[in-house]
Amino acid sequence: MGPDPQKTGLFLVGVRGAIATTVLHGIEALRSGSPPTGMVTAAPEWKDLPWADVERFQVHGWDVAGDCNRAAADLARIGVLPQDLVEMTGALRDRLELSIAPGVPEPEDARLVSEGSKDRLALSPGDQVAALREDLREWMSEPRMHSGVVVYLASAERDRELPQEWLDPEADPFELLIGAPADLSRSVMYALAAIAEGMPFVNFTPAPGAAVPAVAAYAKRQGVPVLGNDGKTGETLLKTSLAPMFRDRRLNVMAWEGYNMLGNKDGAALEDPERVKGKMTNKDGVLHDILKESAGMHSGVSINFVPSLHDWKTAMDYIHFEGFLGARMSLQFTWHGSDSALAAPLVLDLARLALMAQERGEGGALPAAAAFFKNPLGVSEHDFHRQMEMLRSWLAAGK
Repeated sequence: MGPDPQKTGLFLVGVRGAIATTVLHGIEALRSGSPPTGMVTAAPEWKDLPWADVERFQVHGWDVAGDCNRAAADLARIGVLPQDLVEMTGALRDRLELSIAPGVPEPEDARLVSEGSKDRLALSPGDQVAALREDLREWMSEPRMHSGVVVYLASAERDRELPQEWLDPEADPFELLIGAPADLSRSVMYALAAIAEGMPFVNFTPAPGAAVPAVAAYAKRQGVPVLGNDGKTGETLLKTSLAPMFRDRRLNVMAWEGYNMLGNKDGAALEDPERVKGKMTNKDGVLHDILKESAGMHSGVSINFVPSLHDWKTAMDYIHFEGFLGARMSLQFTWHGSDSALAAPLVLDLARLALMAQERGEGGALPAAAAFFKNPLGVSEHDFHRQMEMLRSWLAAGK
């Protein structure tokens, strides 16, 4: 039997995490007839486009620790996943556990990871990337597997200074790996492994990934799409939707302060000041791009870990603005949602968009995917409504 063009590998970095677990169960729910709520690519206006069939996605991936069954049970206990769905998919999780490859952890986490991940940590950066490529080849050797896409869902990385030579778009990244530091961004390694194997790479985190010039240029030369960075699911989605209203009504925003609470593993990771830097920059920077005319605007954002919230995140924002004749007014909102339930359908969307871009022969950054990210690759536009128009135009061009 020949390759099934609709069987696609969805290779997730952090496959035992809350978002990946929700993706896995979401695919199974869609197979059972659940509506694709939250999936942008499932909108009726785009139903006739040649999308990859989500129901034929085959999940594999990497992780440094954890257990799929425990992750699913935790999400069911707090009301993110339906209990009956978790009970129904036990065999699916057991099969996934058998195929999970050891991830490459950051050096500081060596004591917290599995033995397989410790072994990989002992390898040179070049050998680590080679091991990741071999994992991809093994998964792709499954019967009727036709194509694959890698999605980076790992916990926020520590902020590190990138070696200067990686900023050269003409550099060969595989030559740079020879002298790369042992703490080179893991997102860069996974991006290189995916691109070298001809698979699109999606970075849903603030880590640099394929935004690094040497990696971005390599993806362009190889004709492989790269999408990122930092998925836009909650407070920042609201910011990039509301800020254009103040701009277009010519209301002067004097201050925009945001406070975030998060309780899952990502929230715990973001307690580390070296991990939270990129996230904070991305969440705050979108406002200054959109509200350029609000000179002197004060803005701030904070993220606190609140363990009892688990996968639920809450954001409270206060906007102080000035209207006609200097009248001062304010808008306040509270956003409360499940981090994983908001992110999981976007992961499926981004995998489909990446695969469509590859079918169209488009390599490198995909600006049309900007609406999904806080720090989008290949475009400086942060207005969500304009970003969606970019997506609509790109999709219309393929009809």
